[in-house]
Amino acid sequence: MNALLIYDTITGHTQRAAEDIAAALQADGMQTRLASAKEVKDWDALDADIVVVGSPCHAGSCRIRGGVSSPIRSLLKRLKPAMLAGKVAGAFAVNCAYGGHVTVGAIEKVLRAAGARLPEPGVVVRAGVPFSVAVGPMASEEARERLREFGRALAEAARAAGGAR
Repeated sequence: MNALLIYDTITGHTQRAAEDIAAALQADGMQTRLASAKEVKDWDALDADIVVVGSPCHAGSCRIRGGVSSPIRSLLKRLKPAMLAGKVAGAFAVNCAYGGHVTVGAIEKVLRAAGARLPEPGVVVRAGVPFSVAVGPMASEEARERLREFGRALAEAARAAGGAR
C-alpha cells in the first residue's frame, strides 16, 4: 500500500509535520511519498491508498479562505467528486496561535466531497511565531507524537479497508 502526503510550507513547520506523519506510515510498512502542493501537477493521489493534506494557518488566516494556504486551495479545487472514492484520507494543520481546526475542517470537507473516507479527525499542532514568516519555535515532542499517532491510525484504517475489498 502507498501513501501520498501533500503539504505547503513557508517556514518548514508544515513540512516537518508531514515528515512525522510519513515516518509513522513508513514504519507501518506503507510506501510513502511527500510532495509540496506546488509539485503536484495532476492528482497523483489517484494511485495512493492514503492521501494526507496539510496546510499552515498563518496569522488568523482562518477567517480568510478557511485558513487554507493558496497552493493547497488551488490543488483542492482540482479535486472532482469520486476522485478519492474509497481511499483513506486525512488533514493536518500547523498554526502558532489559533485557527488550525478551521483549516483542517476546510480540507476535510473537500476530501469527503471527493469520496475519501476520513477515519480519524485531523491533527493541529502549534509551531512558529504569530504574524511572522520566521521559523520560530518548533512543534513540541508531544505534538509530533500526535502526528505520528495520526499516521499509524491512517495506516491501520487503510489496511482494514484493503482487507475488506
